[in-house]
Amino acid sequence: MNIDLLPKAIENFRNHLLSGFNSMKSAYKTYVDAANSRENDFAVSFDDFFHDWAQSNWELLVERTVCSPQESLVVYGRGSDYEADTHSRVFFQKLKPTHEVICRAKETAIDFFTGTRVDLSKFDFDGFVSIEGGLYSIDCPLDHILFTEKDGTVDYQMVIIPINQIEWSVEAIEI
Repeated sequence: MNIDLLPKAIENFRNHLLSGFNSMKSAYKTYVDAANSRENDFAVSFDDFFHDWAQSNWELLVERTVCSPQESLVVYGRGSDYEADTHSRVFFQKLKPTHEVICRAKETAIDFFTGTRVDLSKFDFDGFVSIEGGLYSIDCPLDHILFTEKDGTVDYQMVIIPINQIEWSVEAIEI
């Protein structure tokens, strides 16, 4: 694992999401129109479409840069659900994650929702989001990070932290 390359790889990934976002939204619209015109077909949600696209790019732009052939990262966000019953990865579907991306506060991480200080060690990195009108969404500029409570059940907690408040790292997953 080349941890030194992680911040650059993740920034390249985020920049790729930003630069391709409008064309991905256009592709989604075309896909929805096509799916709706076919008999016995339906369109998946925009979020599902986005996560399929993001996961494929995560594997290419982040994993291939920082991981050795024997290593892999936890999926980005919800991963790809194209074949959700069998896997969440786009490539090397049977590969099990060996490492997870960890975010640490540069100084203090402040939750967007509550304005309170957050101990990021209690949360998993989920993905990039944007804030507008007091709500978060998957849209540009993707300048915040959504975190979900580790080992959360049905009633889990989410926090959103501005990207400029964190540093990137990885940790091996204990098996």
